[in-house]
Amino acid sequence: MKKLLKFLPVLLAGILAISLWSCSDDKDEPVSYNELPAAAKTFLTTYYPSVNTVSVTKDKEDYDVVLANGHKVDFNKQGEWQDVDAPMGQTIPTGFYPAAIDDYVANMADNAGINEISKEREGYEVETLTGQELHFSSDGSFLGYDK
Repeated sequence: MKKLLKFLPVLLAGILAISLWSCSDDKDEPVSYNELPAAAKTFLTTYYPSVNTVSVTKDKEDYDVVLANGHKVDFNKQGEWQDVDAPMGQTIPTGFYPAAIDDYVANMADNAGINEISKEREGYEVETLTGQELHFSSDGSFLGYDK
């Protein structure tokens, strides 16, 4: 019992340190639209031309943009899109990822439409309106379903 009591403060201090460390990385700060990198602004005006921006936040790694239609777009520091997500039941715009992905979804996924797309190391992860999660290579070739 005495050993447990000696170890308990060390354990609690460790848990507290880990908690503080994990919280410190998630400091999103609000920024203005004008502070977005030029590439991010170009993406938004190209693919969401008549949609207002509701909020822009920035952390160490990226920018998160919320649009008035409920869509969310994540950009890296250089302004390249990393994730585009529409609300449930809505599709994202097309044309900024390989057309082969749209072709596959139209022909093989019951033309479900794309609800979310994320850039991954090996290519793209896509979620359809029906909830299917599909993986594609960087050139848009189908790799498989999420398991």
